[in-house]
Amino acid sequence: PLAVRRALAGPAAHDPADAVVLTVRTEPVDQDFLVGATRTVLDAAAWLGVRVLVVGGAGALRRPGAPGLLVADDPAYVPAAIRPVALAGIAQLRTCRDHPDADWVYLCPPALLAPGERTGRYRRGSDTLLTAADGRSWISAEDLATAVLDELEAPGPERLITVVHDG
Repeated sequence: PLAVRRALAGPAAHDPADAVVLTVRTEPVDQDFLVGATRTVLDAAAWLGVRVLVVGGAGALRRPGAPGLLVADDPAYVPAAIRPVALAGIAQLRTCRDHPDADWVYLCPPALLAPGERTGRYRRGSDTLLTAADGRSWISAEDLATAVLDELEAPGPERLITVVHDG
């Protein structure tokens, strides 16, 4: 924790970081590590007054058409083999919510995130999985990176957000 705090604070002659983007996944899934790393970064960032944008997973979003059901609980979106990944993301979001005094936002990518072209065209939502005009829930990694920067430069009011390709 002290090393993270020092890294975020920067050299003594400089101001602390403007923001932290946390994108942590492990193979195999290690929920305890994910939660611990998230907690450590949130604690250090809160102490320094630095905003944290956590790139999580789509499993924490509500299922379209069934607001009482999370994407992680629907085998149509999350097959049993990858459910532990989705549950780890939900635990990560819970860790963020347990830090109400920290300045954080949790960004859930859509169901499919893949390398592709940067178009700059995406749609932003809050707690429900979004789909593109073609019915798929997807975005390129390049457009997700753009959405991350846009959210840091012009934050919205929500702490849980998602994006999807719009084009």
